[in-house]
Amino acid sequence: MTSISSNAGIAAAVRASLKFDPQESVALMLCTEGAVLATLRVDLVADGQVARWIEAIRGILGKVSAGNAIDATILVAYDERGQLKGAQYDALEDLLMEVGAPIRRAVLVANGQIQDFHGDGTDAVPYAEVEAEAITLEHRLIGKNPLRAKDIEHCEESSIEVQAIAGARVAEIMNMGTDLAEIAPKIGHEMAVQIAIYRESGEVTEEVAGWLAGTFHVKAGRDLAVLALAGTATDMESIGEYLLGDRVVEDRQILEDGHEMLFESLAHIGGIARANVLCAVAWAHWTRGNSTEAMATLTEVIELEPNHALGTLFMRVIASGKMTKTALTKPAE
Repeated sequence: MTSISSNAGIAAAVRASLKFDPQESVALMLCTEGAVLATLRVDLVADGQVARWIEAIRGILGKVSAGNAIDATILVAYDERGQLKGAQYDALEDLLMEVGAPIRRAVLVANGQIQDFHGDGTDAVPYAEVEAEAITLEHRLIGKNPLRAKDIEHCEESSIEVQAIAGARVAEIMNMGTDLAEIAPKIGHEMAVQIAIYRESGEVTEEVAGWLAGTFHVKAGRDLAVLALAGTATDMESIGEYLLGDRVVEDRQILEDGHEMLFESLAHIGGIARANVLCAVAWAHWTRGNSTEAMATLTEVIELEPNHALGTLFMRVIASGKMTKTALTKPAE
């Protein structure tokens, strides 16, 4: 592992890996021969449902450790409510010992401070110290926008131009028919074109925003546009596997660029389409392993539409502790 000796350094490494600040969760840095193989994050489950939480971690570890010689774990608990104290920690410690990855070091982040998990607090330092760590400064120079839910720009109503383009786009989709095998490749190709335009211009233009607003106004357009970020499928079963995280995304760069495009498009899109675009942004967060940001974004969806079916479904899936196959697969170099 890169030389990280302080608690602040460990917390900075977790943040750099996950690309956001976790809340009420546990991060596990899985190590092999002193190097970090993977960093995982699991939500702390409230109401004493420890068994479900431990089983979620067991399943994740089983997938990550297959073919990899994990021999130690560094644990960082983001635990404002003290849920991991006592029996909960002991159960997790036993599980990690059982799979051959015992906890070598445990860190607690709570009340704006970082300290040894089992310490008396005398070693506590402000969480803000992660900002001065070398790994934080490095990732600030080379890293991408973390796409935090709190940074989503507000848009009450789309501009006249965006609305006009969206209206024409809705008509196009409605004229495509209902044959998935025929329309899925069309929408997938068109979505790829919009991502290419975004890459070239470096921003979401009103033309791109209008196309997205119209596409996400229609349920079929929304689902197939999200699918375009994941891969190719032309039947309901395959589409469902991608949307529920049971298939690995085919092209991570398309996913990442499309995610950024959708996030930035929210500055231009209001009305019915906005909640659907937010769902797509949340799905992309979850697919990439950022379930905390996914849930925060879905909260925005429910605030807009309390009975939003897709938003509610995604919240249930993510709350179950499920990790997508993409999040569990190391990106190709």
